Amino acid sequence: MDVTDAGPVRVLAFDRPEKLNALSADLADRATAALLAADADPTVGAVVLTGSGRAFCAGVDLDHLAAIGAGTESSEHTIQFNNAVRFMGKPLIMAVNGMAVGVGCTMGLHADLVIAAESARFRTPFSKIGVAPEIGSSRLLPAQIGHQRASWMLLTSEWVDAATAVEWGLALEVVLDDGLVARAVEIASSIAANDTDAVAAAKDTMRAWRLPLIEEAERVENLAFRALLDRDR
Repeated sequence: MDVTDAGPVRVLAFDRPEKLNALSADLADRATAALLAADADPTVGAVVLTGSGRAFCAGVDLDHLAAIGAGTESSEHTIQFNNAVRFMGKPLIMAVNGMAVGVGCTMGLHADLVIAAESARFRTPFSKIGVAPEIGSSRLLPAQIGHQRASWMLLTSEWVDAATAVEWGLALEVVLDDGLVARAVEIASSIAANDTDAVAAAKDTMRAWRLPLIEEAERVENLAFRALLDRDR
């Protein structure tokens, strides 16, 4: 992970651009460590998560996913990363440059804000690649954008462009690509300037009612995910 600080804002960038920042076990571990370190650092008031190169995150690396299905690698790497995003105490802003696929898209459902570059494209390809929805997206996506739009995304596996993402509620706003991180840092800085305890309370109270729903959705998703992986062995 590339790590830089802009005043009280920690900027983290996935650093596997040659693989479109797809989450391997190694990248997931390093991203988890970077998020946890930012959360524990008292000088950090908010965190911006973005991608290096032409993609934000192309989802879980397909070789890693195949290894998980074959039982030769553990899913614990991505589980820990997802938990670091979900339980982040500091405000977390996703600055999406280019492709946001699979978990690259659904992690935004757990972030506080999503800012999209004009190049941003969102996709939940689960039905295309033969797996089930993950990290509670089967519950969070309909809640955020409506059942019809969520069904369209999850069943067709088609792309959603940046303007549509804002219209539907997947992202807050669209900005020029070369101003993406600066805009995310601007918003993060304005949040970091507020009362720290009050910001944390706002996050905690908004998250509290969602957690039981997410946990139940994940229980069902994981059963479906495993059944599909076992089918293909």
